[in-house]
Amino acid sequence: MFDRAVVPIPYGKDEILDSISPIVKPGGAIHFYTFKKRHQIDGLIQEFEEKGLAVEFHRRCGNVAPGVSRWAFDLVKF
Repeated sequence: MFDRAVVPIPYGKDEILDSISPIVKPGGAIHFYTFKKRHQIDGLIQEFEEKGLAVEFHRRCGNVAPGVSRWAFDLVKF
């Protein structure tokens, strides 16, 4: 079990979070990076919460295509 995981994933491979979450301790941090359009973020945050992950902070951190940005999420497993 890990206290922290940094997960910079390839484009379109968000399902890796389902493999990472079980190996992080409760209260542990997951730093997750993904590529999304701005309108997809609220739904993604809801998905995280349904998976037992609280979003402490999120931010846009670069563009990869017109309308698509790289997003960083600081998650805490509960």
